[in-house]
Amino acid sequence: MNYEPFVLERTFKAPLALVWATFSQADHLGQWMSPQGMTPGRNVMDFRPGGIFHYEIVPPGQSGFWGRWLFRDIVDQEAIIVHVSFSDEGAGIVRHPMAPDWPLEMLSKTRFTEVDGGTQIRLEISAVGSDPAQLKTFDAGRESMTQGWGGTLDQLESHLAKVQNA
Repeated sequence: MNYEPFVLERTFKAPLALVWATFSQADHLGQWMSPQGMTPGRNVMDFRPGGIFHYEIVPPGQSGFWGRWLFRDIVDQEAIIVHVSFSDEGAGIVRHPMAPDWPLEMLSKTRFTEVDGGTQIRLEISAVGSDPAQLKTFDAGRESMTQGWGGTLDQLESHLAKVQNA
């Protein structure tokens, strides 16, 4: 197993300031932050180092589940670094609802770069403080993460198009 970070890059046809806003403002995140086929639910955000984004994701016909980002570092329009975990409704860290060996916590680094009339983001996620079984599960979950984050970024792309055409 390679235990390298999971990395996904995507370029959007939108200005850097707008792409940054979609990651740094709860109203924007509440429109797109969920895998395709699911709906963003309730959320609360305190966008500062030490603050959290606590959010609900609702699968069709089911109760929602929760996640949280604990903001570690923010560099305006350049990077957002967060500790990511599944959570309960009170923002406490819990195990993945469908994968008990999933790491309890991950470090996510999102970098923003202005490119030829658009914005590239680079998402890098690493398991944090994980035992060998959790690292193995993380490593085996790369295809699932590619699908999940790919669909989530598709929803971001749709949201950016709506906002720019409004």
